[in-house]
Amino acid sequence: MRLIFGACLAALAASPALADYWNYNDWHAATEPHVTEQDSYLSCRAWTGGDGDPILALEVFSGDAGPPAAYPMAQVQEYAARHYPTMMQQGGTVDFIFDFDRTFSIAAGINSRINEEGLAEAESVLRFQDHVPMLQAMKQGRWVEIWAGNDMVYEASLSGFTAAYGKMMDECGFSLALPAG
Repeated sequence: MRLIFGACLAALAASPALADYWNYNDWHAATEPHVTEQDSYLSCRAWTGGDGDPILALEVFSGDAGPPAAYPMAQVQEYAARHYPTMMQQGGTVDFIFDFDRTFSIAAGINSRINEEGLAEAESVLRFQDHVPMLQAMKQGRWVEIWAGNDMVYEASLSGFTAAYGKMMDECGFSLALPAG
């Protein structure tokens, strides 16, 4: 039995580093180490959605510039089933509408493409000046609706967002503080 246990420990020690993963209500956070001969860094990600729904996510890298020079960008990622288009289309915009103030919204452009497997995928792209207001609204809200034209692409719960964001930023060595809004 000790031999099997020892073999398992040796195999784990020899394998590449595994990602760490945390759940916070409807949000998740994970880190993944990247090591090359020239560099080593940690990618840190927080997200909700998936399993057929779009994904609302943020990602930072420990080697990047962080706050206050740059804040992570919230991004919607949509993946369509084979032979179907995404709801988010190239050249369009998505609007993020929050529960706490239906008159407040943030718009983002859309990049869409067909991937190597022939599947349609799309992602939102916030303007740089909208990164902090988006994070502030996500911390304040309970949910956000994501609209492409007259179609709601996804309604994302923000339950657990603040904890997942904090874990992501802390693991990559960045400040959790946001400027006052």
